Amino acid sequence: MKQEIRKAVMAVIVNIENKVLIGSSPRDGGFKFPQGGLDENEHFVDGIIRELKEELDLDITINDISQSYTETVKYIYPNEDKYIFKSQELNIVKVTFNDQMKLIPQDDEFEELIWINPSELPNYNTYFRAQAYEKALVICGLL
Repeated sequence: MKQEIRKAVMAVIVNIENKVLIGSSPRDGGFKFPQGGLDENEHFVDGIIRELKEELDLDITINDISQSYTETVKYIYPNEDKYIFKSQELNIVKVTFNDQMKLIPQDDEFEELIWINPSELPNYNTYFRAQAYEKALVICGLL
């Protein structure tokens, strides 16, 4: 039986041109923001620092976080066996990217990383995440 809600966190990484980072996911196809589940009792800011290291080998500190939000976004997973949760609820952390940072995709999280204007997100297949991602960009003041 599937678990109800996975508590998670996502990063909206913004560069100097006000573009956001998305990546293509070989796990389930489509494009997504860097994100991941929270460990038990883990604060979402600590979770995004850990997730960015795990997924992109990106070391950030609190100083790189321009904003964190208590408002969450949520999406429902497709009814497929590979998903053990019914839905995912994500806190959002806005991260400022600088030229000293390096992005190196780890494992099978991302095949390709691209910078896009926030308004271009609908041009990329984000599947079941589309509405949640749009809402996240609105919360971040990018749409």
